[in-house]
Order: sequence, then C-alpha cells, then structure tokens
Amino acid sequence: MNIDYIFIAYLFALCIVLNLFFFVIAFIFKSDVFTDITYALTFLLSTTIILAWKQQFSIIQILIYSLVFLWSIRLGGYLFKRIIKIKHDKRFDNIRNSFIKFLGFWLLQGTSVFLIVMPASFALTIPKEYFDDTNYISYAFILIALLGLIFETIGDEQKNKFYNTKEKKKEFIDTGLWKISRHPNYFGEMVFWLFLTSAFLTNFIMKNNSDSKIYLQLLWFLSPVYIICLLLFLSGVPILERNAYKKFKDNDDYQNYVKKTSIVFPFIGKKGYTNKVKKMQKKR
Repeated sequence: MNIDYIFIAYLFALCIVLNLFFFVIAFIFKSDVFTDITYALTFLLSTTIILAWKQQFSIIQILIYSLVFLWSIRLGGYLFKRIIKIKHDKRFDNIRNSFIKFLGFWLLQGTSVFLIVMPASFALTIPKEYFDDTNYISYAFILIALLGLIFETIGDEQKNKFYNTKEKKKEFIDTGLWKISRHPNYFGEMVFWLFLTSAFLTNFIMKNNSDSKIYLQLLWFLSPVYIICLLLFLSGVPILERNAYKKFKDNDDYQNYVKKTSIVFPFIGKKGYTNKVKKMQKKR
C-alpha cells in the first residue's frame, strides 16, 4: 500500500482550518484561552472524524485511536485548567496584537499537529485486513506508549500540585519524577508518540512486507522525530532551561539540582546545563 497523498492533503487542510477558526476568535477577543485547547482538540477531531467515517477497525487500530483520545483529553483538560487560572500566556505578550505574528503562530501550531498526528491518522484509514491483531510486538509498543502517557501525566500533576502548595520549601520542584528528570513530562511525551508510531509501523510492515515499499513506510517515523526535535531543541527544553537559569542562577540548591539531575532522560540522560545556557553563562 502506497502513501495516500489525497488523505494527507485533507488532514493538513483540517488541521489548518481548525486552527484558523480559533485564531480569528483569539485575535478578535485578544484571548489566550483557545490556544492550547485548540492544539489538543485538533488531535482529537482529526482522528475522531476518521473513526466516524470508517466502518470496521482492527484491535490495533482501536487501541491507537484510544490512546490518542486519552492523550488529547488529558492534555486539553490540563492546559485548559491552567489557562483559566493564569488568564494569559506570557508567550504571546509580544505577538498577541500583531495579526501577522499571531497568525504565524497558529499556522505553525496547525502544521505541527498535522506532522505529529499523521501516522496515527493514517493508521486509522487503512483497511483492517492490513493489520495483524496477533502481533504481540505491537501490543508491547502500545503498552510502552501508554506508560509514556502515564509518566507525562504524573509529572504534570506533581508540578501542578507543587506550585499550588503555599508552604513549599523551594522555589523549584525537585521531587517525585522531577528528581530523576528536569522535564519528565517531555520525556513521557516523546515516548508516547515514538512508540505509538512504532506500534503501527511494525505491525503494518510485518504484515505487508511483501507488497509494501518499506523505505516509504519508514518515513512515518519523521513524525516522532519532529516532536522530539521540537521539545529538545526548539520550543520545549531550551526555553524552559533558559528561563529557569535566569530565575535561579544565584540559587545554590538549583545549581546542585542541575548538576545531579538529567535534563530529560531519567538516570541516563545528560546532566548539567544545556548548551544555550552555557553560552549565557559565558556572556555574564
């Protein structure tokens, strides 16, 4: 089975249109309430529309949809509660009133959702005959993806509980999962999408290796690679690490925390400051 380019075009259009719709509302009312909830909602709607359109699914496909559904509801609920509490997002202070800049963010968000959700969405469009429901490797990968989601959820909840506690002894969290990773929620996020994609691809390739161009199917791995690069090198870790350094650079407890705690990957990951923070230190 070759890649369905018409499906890709429809999926891209859906992701962009949804984000443009909420962009108009957000820009008119100068509100940040819709931004993150739209991110999660686009994942949910894009996969649910496919589910409503299709008639029959394999067990593997149902599990893939279920995980995306849980991920979307969990993240959407968490982000919505957060923005209701803080009222506005500082990320948009310099672009909220600029039509072009604000539009650019929403277009980037829609494109990012499209790139990340492609493998899961594509997996749902394939006839169930192309899946092997006795492939236990796929079930193992789905279980790992679920554990990644649980890990991410626990990390977010621990952080939320910590910063809502009035009698906290430190200004930064270094307990629970945050004791073994400075960004456990990002680690869980990367594990989730990597193994969800792996569950689909290993099943599809092992079932159809005789009539599919494997090198083309492997291109779907560009999706988890994208989210991993986004979190590690662009909008995730670099920004949070830079902000934390500016806030706690004179805090000895934080310096010790950075030295002994992995940036992202628990236990085995790189410790110490990121390269961008090291460059900031040299400029001091």
